[in-house]
Amino acid sequence: MTLSVAESAAQKSAVRAGPWRGLRASLRENSPLIALVIAYGATPFVVTRVFDIGATPYRAFGLCYLGMIASTLVALFAAFALWYLYNSRIRKVPNFQKMAGRRIRTDFLSRERVMLALPFLLLWPVMAMAFSFMKGAITDLQPFYLDPALHEFDRAIHFGVEPWRLLQPLLGHTAVTYLINLGYAMWLFVLQVVLVLQAGAAGNRQLRLRFLFSMALAWVVVGTLAATLLSSAGPCYYALVVGGSDPYAPLMAYLRGVADNLSIGDVKLPFTALMLQDLLWQAYSAGDYTIAKGISAAPSMHLASTWLIWRLAWTMGRPARIAGSAFLALIFVGSIHLGWHYAVDGYIAIALAWAIWRAVGWLLDRAPVQAFLWPRGVSQPSATAAQAGA
Repeated sequence: MTLSVAESAAQKSAVRAGPWRGLRASLRENSPLIALVIAYGATPFVVTRVFDIGATPYRAFGLCYLGMIASTLVALFAAFALWYLYNSRIRKVPNFQKMAGRRIRTDFLSRERVMLALPFLLLWPVMAMAFSFMKGAITDLQPFYLDPALHEFDRAIHFGVEPWRLLQPLLGHTAVTYLINLGYAMWLFVLQVVLVLQAGAAGNRQLRLRFLFSMALAWVVVGTLAATLLSSAGPCYYALVVGGSDPYAPLMAYLRGVADNLSIGDVKLPFTALMLQDLLWQAYSAGDYTIAKGISAAPSMHLASTWLIWRLAWTMGRPARIAGSAFLALIFVGSIHLGWHYAVDGYIAIALAWAIWRAVGWLLDRAPVQAFLWPRGVSQPSATAAQAGA
């Protein structure tokens, strides 16, 4: 059947309008994230002015932004590589190479997914840079003061013993400590992979937004607000900020002994925990506010973000639950064993992350909110995913 001139023109107009319609829908759906990032992104400028901090927010913005975009692309490639190897080598799906190419074109890089992910991926580096600056500024707003109380509270709830001493008989072996150090160093990479995958998750849209908004809110509430109110440096810096008798001196001596003896033949292996701890203290002493600097113990942002990843994994079936639970346990134990955190830092962080998850879930369940974010309806969660509301 031949189309009329009017019908043909209408089809062409619809095709041209498609990308813009998709972008408008994405901006609407991502609007809570966009609003939060804009407000939080402006915070460093307000703080430097009000508290007369002699530092420039977003210094080397372009370089940092490009670096974070590059890390996002690496995370995306890693996620694809793991998916490809799992299906081709473990599941041994027939003709998977051909099917993978088709899925990349028609699904993973579909217009819907790209439009959905674009606002978040473009704005997340701003969120990360604002967080990094605010973390560096914590002691300008509230000098470290809580380490002695956190230490005593740790002892009080762990039978009068520092938690690291309880873990030492089990974990105090060079090979075990090094493996924990490697796993702990993977936290940022795992976080980045999960964020990239969820940014373009076009299935359960309510779960997608719940996770991403909860994560962004955690960086604000846990990583900035609570970290400033509970300003503390952590066990590895206890002697430097408290002075006097150091209950963590034996732990740090053990870790330095591990670092000194790590080698394969004549090749010395890096012990990233101590390297980063030394680097962060040098940056703190120099008043460096650039990306990935700043010291904060309570609450643990590592644990808050990892708990949210675990909560997301809990909606995705048994293998994801096992992996998420193992990673959460690794980060919690590693935070204590490597001298980064008091155990109570993790307990507080998990409690706050749980509260944020519940609050965001309650908000996204409101009919007016859903009508605004998804005027054509929100995708319905599966029976498993529905458990995320608990």
